[in-house]
Amino acid sequence: MGWDWTLFRMANGLAGRSHLLDTLVRFVMNDYWATTMLVLLPFGLWFSGNSESERERNQKGVLSTVMALAMANLVVKVINLLYWRWRPFTHHDVTLLFYHPSDSSFPSNAATVGFCIAASVLLFNRRTGLVLLLIACLFSVSRVVGGVHYPTDILGGLIIGSASAWLVQRQWRWPDRLWAPLLRWLRRLVLA
Repeated sequence: MGWDWTLFRMANGLAGRSHLLDTLVRFVMNDYWATTMLVLLPFGLWFSGNSESERERNQKGVLSTVMALAMANLVVKVINLLYWRWRPFTHHDVTLLFYHPSDSSFPSNAATVGFCIAASVLLFNRRTGLVLLLIACLFSVSRVVGGVHYPTDILGGLIIGSASAWLVQRQWRWPDRLWAPLLRWLRRLVLA
């Protein structure tokens, strides 16, 4: 474990020392605040744009984000079938600021989703992507401070989420052929 355990102990050592910090960490790490922001900001991009081409670029980006999320979650599912890692609180005395998740600690599902959305949006809308990246970082770090993930769980999620975003947004050309007819159909229904 070495450096992973050392970093975890340093981060988790912040928990339980200040009621204000614990409250802030609980707020950031819960399943609602960050998740809501990570979903609502890209959803808002779906309807934004100063021109038809900018709106279409945003909509294709949002659709690619959904595809990247599906890919990232599939990768996490396969890893979880092949490798199980216990949560830090399972075998160690930690200060736990969250409920006891029962799934594998590695890779962090929360970090995978957060960084996948942030990286995907960053590739087509820099300003919103940077805001989402900040949220994903806060969300991920809070989960280490709160005692539910090791730093390498977060690193694994960052790599899987970002790589999935990059593959779908920058390397695969075939999704573009899917998005044009889908967007035309959605425009007929006044959904795009």
